Amino acid sequence: MGALLSLPLMAVPSMATLLSFGASCCGAATCSMVCSACGKCGNSVATRIAYALILLVNSIVAWIMLTPWAIEKLQHLMLDYVKINCPNGECYGWLAVHRINFALGIFHLILAGLLFGVASSKEPRAAIQNGYWGPKVIVWVAFVVMSFLIPDEFFMFWGNYIALIGAMLFLLLGLILLVDLAHGWAEYCLAQIEDTDSKLWRTVLIGSTLGMYAASLAMTIVQYIFFAGPSCSMNQAVITINLLFWIIISVISVNPTIQEHNPKAAR
Repeated sequence: MGALLSLPLMAVPSMATLLSFGASCCGAATCSMVCSACGKCGNSVATRIAYALILLVNSIVAWIMLTPWAIEKLQHLMLDYVKINCPNGECYGWLAVHRINFALGIFHLILAGLLFGVASSKEPRAAIQNGYWGPKVIVWVAFVVMSFLIPDEFFMFWGNYIALIGAMLFLLLGLILLVDLAHGWAEYCLAQIEDTDSKLWRTVLIGSTLGMYAASLAMTIVQYIFFAGPSCSMNQAVITINLLFWIIISVISVNPTIQEHNPKAAR
């Protein structure tokens, strides 16, 4: 993990280079530390946290690669063997982002193939999923490095066609998981309220619900600010449609709750 974060800094001489190598030595230890620290919450939870950290680091590095500075450092690191350009001029980190995400996708596809048919953490192959963090991080970083040796033409096709389909499926899956998480949390809070009749759990349920609404509204405003400029009519339309759906679904979901707790409102 540290090695991946240090890629843009590897071309900086002396102390920065030494710090980069030091960070790479600590990368594998980070995942192991997370899993050992979460020993009480079970292997599955610790493993999810570790993979979430990998995704977070991958996203941060991809974001850094969008800057011209990072691309210049990267090209210098690779002795100018790889020129990250588009046919119509420099596209900075567009291809670098696809390379980094492609490497992570291949990494998870290989893990999926190795773990196909595993249904329990007690099976021997489950150790591949819940352990071996050092080798897995090294393999992941190696895939990132090798992805920069693939010609640009492949990633132009990949980014314009394959990645769009994958991104759509990823967003749909993430949306389903978020909805399931919110539903599971609400059910758990309601069960605690019914069992203990505690005002604390009522406050937690109401507070978390309002927090989710506030976070959704805040992120929508951020999207308007950063992704819906005057010339981005498509982005404006998509964000607005999403906002309208959010309002409609919120109204539909709130009305049955009000009628359930206030029978007079139903009349």
